Amino acid sequence: MEEEKYYDENDAVQFIRGQVGDEIAAKYTDDDIVLLIDTMFDYFDAHDDDDDIELVAAWVAKELRKDKNNHIEPQDVKAIVAAEIAYEETLSL
Repeated sequence: MEEEKYYDENDAVQFIRGQVGDEIAAKYTDDDIVLLIDTMFDYFDAHDDDDDIELVAAWVAKELRKDKNNHIEPQDVKAIVAAEIAYEETLSL
């Protein structure tokens, strides 16, 4: 029997780092990635779990531009969003 796996923020960050490649992963702190994840959750709360990567990434990039604590460059948002969605697909939901 396969062990159930639930969302874990630290696991998500490590998974994302492994998916996006060294160049992107090296640019950002764990807190930067968590800010993006939190912004994605805001999107899903407002948009009925639409997981179209293009739409999610565009919305997240727009919202992150408003956040003075954001350090993630717009061109990296889509790769991180795609990696987070891939992480969620590994979970027991």
